[in-house]
Amino acid sequence: MEVNSRTIQFLLEGHGKFITQAECARQYFANHNKIKDDTGVLQRQVEAEQEVGNPLRMADNRISHNWHNLLVTQKVSYALSFPPTFDLGDKTSNSRIAEVLGDQYTGTAVQLGLDASNISVGWLHYWRGEDGGFRYHTVDPVQIIPVFSGTLDSDLVAVLRCYTLLDPEKAQYMQVCEFWDDTRVRFYRQNTYGKYAYFDYPELGREMVHGLGTVPFIPFYNNAQHMGDLPLYKDLIDAYDKVVSGFANDMEDVQEIIFVLKNYGGEDKTEFVQDLRQSKVIKVEADGGVDTIRAEIPHEARGEFLDRVRRQIFVSGMGVDPDPERFGDSSGVALKYLYSLLELKAGMMETQFRTGFAELVRAICRVEGMAEPAKIIQTWTRNMVQNDLETAQIAAQSVGVISDQTIVKNHPWVDDAEAELKQMKKEKEEAAKEQPQFQFPTQAINGQQDGDPVNGDGSE
Repeated sequence: MEVNSRTIQFLLEGHGKFITQAECARQYFANHNKIKDDTGVLQRQVEAEQEVGNPLRMADNRISHNWHNLLVTQKVSYALSFPPTFDLGDKTSNSRIAEVLGDQYTGTAVQLGLDASNISVGWLHYWRGEDGGFRYHTVDPVQIIPVFSGTLDSDLVAVLRCYTLLDPEKAQYMQVCEFWDDTRVRFYRQNTYGKYAYFDYPELGREMVHGLGTVPFIPFYNNAQHMGDLPLYKDLIDAYDKVVSGFANDMEDVQEIIFVLKNYGGEDKTEFVQDLRQSKVIKVEADGGVDTIRAEIPHEARGEFLDRVRRQIFVSGMGVDPDPERFGDSSGVALKYLYSLLELKAGMMETQFRTGFAELVRAICRVEGMAEPAKIIQTWTRNMVQNDLETAQIAAQSVGVISDQTIVKNHPWVDDAEAELKQMKKEKEEAAKEQPQFQFPTQAINGQQDGDPVNGDGSE
């Protein structure tokens, strides 16, 4: 595919909306919601100060709530705290895949889940290390602009990755772009005129043949609609923030007394405020006086509204309300019902992630010189609250009905079924060795002892 400055600029222009949405989701994930940037209260305060010198303090609380962080973390922890394991139909291959994925596998899977939930997609990049082995890492989705084939298969034909890099000669940052296809990567940088041209990437040159046979980037989408989670409940979060912030402002403002002046002898309201601040004295006419009033706060209506919005946030966000009163001593069926919406949302993400993980395993096989499997069995484990006693009782009652391997695999205390079965076998063998070997005594025939000659008919 031919690439020039015009191509790169065209791709970057279409990427602007995606970056805006991504930054918004990340702001909400960091608990910096829209309420933090709302200028409505500040504008009213400026107008009040200009009019009367701000005689009463106007509270300006900006309280944001981390509902988005809670729902995203809940889903990712539920679906990916125990990332999927892979069965290629060969134990040697399985062990090699697990070895290549290494200790970073769980953290990488969780990061992909966070990126997908926030930004609609997580991206994984893989390459050959200096030793020729397989290496992989997540990439910030904001840096990635995918180029698809446009056919029904919608194959990934190229990836444009753009980021900033420090130029040591000029002591300033420059924008660098990498254009990856199925054979090589080419490097570009933006010049002072805003154009993109080839440049020599340190130690690599203007381009490099990667020899991976395909575009070495794997997308992990959040759902089939390629949409993040925030749009599901953003309006509800904003409404909740506004009401709570307004309630806090009312609580703060009603601490101030509102003065009602009768036959005020001063010239204007500014003079009244100055007299009150400086001398604590108020001038009134002969029949005048000063009364005070305080505002009442309609807290019951607000409390009911907040409860309703809270419930709707968990329904629209398809999460589990962590209110302990909803759990109690729930049975397994009740707990599954509480997790039903979360399971639906996690299942949609799992469907998309299965494709990405299968591609990752096949990429490992190609780089490591292993035969690509015809079928990859993925085993996913959910991280959820469960009734361990009930599960253990079901396992005990299943002995003799189903295989020991299935029972051990579903026991709440077992993380690795294979290791547990090996340990059980080892303990049984050790127990058998410790037991004394009992030998049956040789019985005499017709009263004869061992060694006495006996005829065929039993006579001597």
